[in-house]
Amino acid sequence: MRTFLVAALLLTATLVPAQSYTAKNHGKDELRFTLVLSRHGVRPPLTAAAMLDVHSADPWPAWEVPLGYLTPHGGEALRQMGAYMRLDLARNGLLPAAGCPSSNEVYLYSDTDERNIMSTYTTLSGLAPGCDPLPVNTIVPTLGVKDPLFSPVPGTFPYPPAEAMAADRQAALGNDPAAFYSLAGNPELKEFAGVLAPDAAHPAAKPILDDLRPLTAASSMVEDILLEYVDGKPMQEVGWGRVDAPKLHRLMPLHTKQFTFSTRLPLTARTQGSNLMAHILDTLEQAAQHDSAVPGALGPVGTHLVYISGHDSNLCYIGGLLGLHWTAEGLTDDTPPDSQIVFELWQNRKSKQYSVQVRYRAQTIDQLRTGQALSLANPPIEVKLTPPGCGTGQSCAFAAFDHAAHALLDPAYVKHGLLPTRNAPPVR
Repeated sequence: MRTFLVAALLLTATLVPAQSYTAKNHGKDELRFTLVLSRHGVRPPLTAAAMLDVHSADPWPAWEVPLGYLTPHGGEALRQMGAYMRLDLARNGLLPAAGCPSSNEVYLYSDTDERNIMSTYTTLSGLAPGCDPLPVNTIVPTLGVKDPLFSPVPGTFPYPPAEAMAADRQAALGNDPAAFYSLAGNPELKEFAGVLAPDAAHPAAKPILDDLRPLTAASSMVEDILLEYVDGKPMQEVGWGRVDAPKLHRLMPLHTKQFTFSTRLPLTARTQGSNLMAHILDTLEQAAQHDSAVPGALGPVGTHLVYISGHDSNLCYIGGLLGLHWTAEGLTDDTPPDSQIVFELWQNRKSKQYSVQVRYRAQTIDQLRTGQALSLANPPIEVKLTPPGCGTGQSCAFAAFDHAAHALLDPAYVKHGLLPTRNAPPVR
């Protein structure tokens, strides 16, 4: 039963103690802490099919769960990622290879949407199988109030001045903004128009190429077809049987171009990402201090793994704020379901100094589609990123990263006391 799904969940896993374990990494550095910022798993479109149908000659397909909910197949892919995370953490000695982590070692924080709540539960079921039921603290939020970690603007902080936002967009669009949105600047639109309405005798009610900004209209619909593919639907249902994997790869830049433009512009990333990044830095600082709490940190002192279930926008805000870029499966800065930005704290065994490693991690679209088992021999995609304050391919001192990242935050969009206090009884 999902009667609790209107609740805002902060999932604090206090798990059954396991036998003691030792680090498998006998090199100079030891992994001491990991924070994972993840997008939720596969979901249906966020727009009702009746609204999408005007752009296509054929009706969009039905889904077995409500709009925006985690799908059963998406849950299976999340379990596989959770299982891989356990293998990765165990080989570096941060968690035991089997059994339940000890009390307070794992801390989970979810946004308030159903897909985030269930993605968090499901990922944990792969990372710590057999450790349910878990104590979960929850609070029912005021209707319409969003968690400021994930949706800070405009609910908690105001929009920046319209003139500043316009200048930011103009700087990115250059001297020919019309080309950014039009067929001239996006030749893939012609192929996508053929997917939506292949027969000229039976056009869509609102052909996409007639839209004033066809790129904007196409972006979310291309991702909707991606979601059909990664949900494992029969190929005759993916884009009405008119989209295979190669065509999907050709069309995806229509989504990534528009979405990164809407989330990675400097002003947008700074205002939307500063509060979440400030809490991430608080959490990393607390992990590096060992024995003292840091205001704003997620999880108690001594936590080894913090898992945050957010959205593709949150990954892009943080990526844009920190200047992080990745290319996977031919796409730059894409954020498919269950993709992650991973922050790791490593400590030198001799000097005791900390360094930070940052990675992008995501399953391939075919790993998502098949729900195939992930392992150290069959891992997801992992791309090592260069944190601010650090050189490419070099060890990154945590102090240097911490200083550089703090300098990128907008103090007007940071409030360390915004973390919700959730003391209601555990969810049943």
